[in-house]
Amino acid sequence: MRNTEEVIADIKKLVDTKGYIYSLCLILFEDFYVDLNEIHKVNYKSNLSVKECTLIIGFIIQKKLDFSFPESPETVIFLKEKTYKLMKELQKSFTIPMSAKFQEIISQQNNGGNFKNTREDRVYFFAKDKGMMEPMFYSGDSVYEFQYLEYLDFKYKYDREWLIKNRGFYVDTTRKIVKKIKQIRNEKSQAVVLFDVKDIIEKSTRKSINKLRKKFSSAEIKEAERQRQIVATFYQYCQLFPDPEEMKADIQEGWFEFYRNLVNLFIVTPSDLKDIDQDEVETFFQNFSFVPECNEGYEGPGHFNILNSRPLIKLEGERYFAPISYLIFEAVYETPFYWMCDDKEYLDTLAKHRGDVGEEIAYHFLSQVFGTDNTFRSVIVEGKKGQRHTDIDVLCILGNKALCVQVKSKKLTLTAKRGDFDQLSKDFKGAVQDAYNQGFISREAILNKAARFIDKNGSEILLKDTIDEVYILGLTTENYPTLVHQVYVMLEKESEDPYPLFLSAFDLELLVHYLKDPYDFLYYVRQRIDLTDYFRADEELIYLGYHLQRKLWRMEGYAGAILETDYAAIIDRNYYPHKLGMSHLVNEDDDPVHNRWKDPQFDLLLKEIKSSKHPRSTDVIFHLLDYNNDSRASIAEQLIKIKNISQNEGKLKSFATFTAPDFGLSYIALNNTNLVELQDRVVEYAKTRKYLSKCNAWVGLGSFSASSNLIDYIFYLDEPWHTDVKLEDEYGDILSEMKKTPFTPNTSIKNVGRNDPCPCKSGKKYKRCCGS
Repeated sequence: MRNTEEVIADIKKLVDTKGYIYSLCLILFEDFYVDLNEIHKVNYKSNLSVKECTLIIGFIIQKKLDFSFPESPETVIFLKEKTYKLMKELQKSFTIPMSAKFQEIISQQNNGGNFKNTREDRVYFFAKDKGMMEPMFYSGDSVYEFQYLEYLDFKYKYDREWLIKNRGFYVDTTRKIVKKIKQIRNEKSQAVVLFDVKDIIEKSTRKSINKLRKKFSSAEIKEAERQRQIVATFYQYCQLFPDPEEMKADIQEGWFEFYRNLVNLFIVTPSDLKDIDQDEVETFFQNFSFVPECNEGYEGPGHFNILNSRPLIKLEGERYFAPISYLIFEAVYETPFYWMCDDKEYLDTLAKHRGDVGEEIAYHFLSQVFGTDNTFRSVIVEGKKGQRHTDIDVLCILGNKALCVQVKSKKLTLTAKRGDFDQLSKDFKGAVQDAYNQGFISREAILNKAARFIDKNGSEILLKDTIDEVYILGLTTENYPTLVHQVYVMLEKESEDPYPLFLSAFDLELLVHYLKDPYDFLYYVRQRIDLTDYFRADEELIYLGYHLQRKLWRMEGYAGAILETDYAAIIDRNYYPHKLGMSHLVNEDDDPVHNRWKDPQFDLLLKEIKSSKHPRSTDVIFHLLDYNNDSRASIAEQLIKIKNISQNEGKLKSFATFTAPDFGLSYIALNNTNLVELQDRVVEYAKTRKYLSKCNAWVGLGSFSASSNLIDYIFYLDEPWHTDVKLEDEYGDILSEMKKTPFTPNTSIKNVGRNDPCPCKSGKKYKRCCGS
């Protein structure tokens, strides 16, 4: 493999080629134009990313844009194909240091060494020697473009006066302008009808290849295929060509018109925005555009690229070339912050505003899930003598569980993006490590009952003594590349201490949308934290997509799993149309998220447990949420069935199931209304079944046959199983009687066998469907 510098040198030569701008326009349109009906089918691996195209344009603008026409249409295709080839080679070049380390580890293992996967091992392998450079540059965008506009109000809520006075930046007007530019781009795109050129060529070639071989040589066939590809490529853009008669009259001029129209797909002018205040429009273009023949210091990933802060390229005649619309959304969100940073007198005010905004964003979303009565902002943690230990930005309570949220607004610096380990460590400390340390102190204070907690109004928050677990959630208001990966690799903690879950504010919005119920939300947090060492993925969107479709569980027979980016497409397919008011594009047939884990009877069971006010109801619900779809439906159905039989026959009926050694459940339906008897029978049956099944946790449920409730009494045990002579003496007769009737565990509760029918009801085997 060639090194990165050699490949970048070739990319610079390529973009200087006459007519290259038209090859770039084909790439920009074909890789970034998205049909919402097909969004979940986009193969992002074969397309160039926003960052890759930004890199290419970053080199192009170092000189004046060259719009001279290419020698031939074949040249345009050739330059396009060479771009993809070089960009693939560029990505491989970033992996050279890691490949060398991998070979080193293999050599050490062959000689008796051992890679122990300690933090030091991970940092050496993944982070040092520019190890984070490749994942940072090739990580997903992590933010939907519309989220940037939605968060403008939040981010600059307290800075509007400065922005208007110093830069003429109006949040509301900016949002209108950006949306209008997007609309103009979309309207122009209607002139093109894209289809999968490669797929069509392959299919047509397969059908005719045998016939062709009889008449033509391999070289002739190859040339014919190439010509067919050229025709198919440009046929998509047929409306950009002149009328056929004009084309016949002057073929060359016809191609020139096509090239001009192709570039025009990316052109916007201030006159296109007539319905918006023209002075503010003019200021917008001044703030976010530039004249090419600049960007001299740009050398590639991790270097400043003017295109990121000013995504509009000014051409002659008040025309602006907008190559990547995503960058416009990103720039209006990110760039104003740097304007304010240049005002040294405003820095302290800016820092305070960012802290306040971060807390407000976290509180805004989390209070929607946990409710305002269970969500507290700006909580001071005081020692019993009044000394201040730390503070919690947002604290959420759910039964006997708590969520401690620490918010940071630290950005990843360009030096860190270039792979500088010292700067990367410094950025990580400010964005992640400090937040974790702060959260850990708060967690210990809650669990040890060793502090007082004061809300922002000065009132004491009286936490329940039953809280037995506190999850640490870190939140950043910035788009922080490879956040998930960096937490796994670089976080410093003791081996017995829990991992945190770190999200961006944009990730949190998605979690709140899909996990509106507080138990669903906190269950996801628990699973992500508990399985940090088990599942690996590039971004939170992938974890969420996987969880919504298959649930985050350990898989029997596997020590770990790497999740493909395809799971993020599940969210793309569902959320993007929803936010754009086009939910009609999503239906049950092709949307794996739609009602994936919903079962009315099981939901009724959960609802009654939640309303019971049992101090350990959160534990009970988490155990029940561990069940797969079929087991959920089966258990709820059994409980209803047992209750109905008891009511019809006027007899006591019972049911039990378990998955040793984790969890078991028993149910009693009593044919009278004696509460004491119900309690005694539920407790007795739960204790004996738990002991006989050798389970560590067990819930006993009970109901009166004539009651309208499915559950009238809950009993929960979570003591680790051990031989108990006292219990055997107390319940000896009952245990002996139970042993006479074999009781087998429900082995299907947590995992589906690879050859079992898939729980998604597709009719396929699990291994050929969701388990593939």
